[in-house]
Amino acid sequence: MSIAKLRISDANTLLVLTQDALSLPLGQIEPATLVDLLALSELQDQLSTALARDLQNFRTQAFNQVTDLPDGAALAGFVSEITALEPSTIPQSLRDFLAELLPLRRHSESLETLQALALRLDGNAPESITLPVATKATKVTKATKATAAKKTPKSKAAKAKPAKKRTTRITASQVDERKAEWIEEDVISRLKNYGSRGLKEAILVAGARHRAPMKDLSGAEILAVMRRLKRESKVRFSAGRWIIS
Repeated sequence: MSIAKLRISDANTLLVLTQDALSLPLGQIEPATLVDLLALSELQDQLSTALARDLQNFRTQAFNQVTDLPDGAALAGFVSEITALEPSTIPQSLRDFLAELLPLRRHSESLETLQALALRLDGNAPESITLPVATKATKVTKATKATAAKKTPKSKAAKAKPAKKRTTRITASQVDERKAEWIEEDVISRLKNYGSRGLKEAILVAGARHRAPMKDLSGAEILAVMRRLKRESKVRFSAGRWIIS
């Protein structure tokens, strides 16, 4: 799996982008994406508590998987892929981990690649990452409300409640066949990775829209297909989460 723009996305976007990758084994993640995820795991103060925890767990599991690689060709292959990356993209946590691993390995192929990586990183510090701030709705305090009430005279027009926007609900038959096929394939493959945990509806929909090759894919279309899949007993919906059947 390869995910672009991880280092320049805000925390809310990262929550969607990283959902799939964090549950995958190391061998299914592109090296460039792996170092990006490890770099993000070091940004505890810039992430939500939940995402920070998930990234920390991912880093622990990733390092455990590297430790379990057989000494020799397997480990050397992994290190060679990391060495091929731009040195500044390799985070400090991975540098420290591989430096500690070096004296624990005996195979000449492992030692050569680990030493080559150390030489390549020497003098090249990891880049500093500052995530963009996620946009938030302006908070209105009681004091602000009171001030506004004093300045603004009451009127019947002001008291009138704005009409609620109604979300258009569509059926699966109204979704373009090409879109419907893509949606089904995408959401089924995602949900298989999560088993009985499933995925929150908002995250599932946002992720599908982000990956979709068609720019006009709407949340309503995705949910219409999800309801059809539910009727066909391919998925189920419980407590706000979609789960593979």
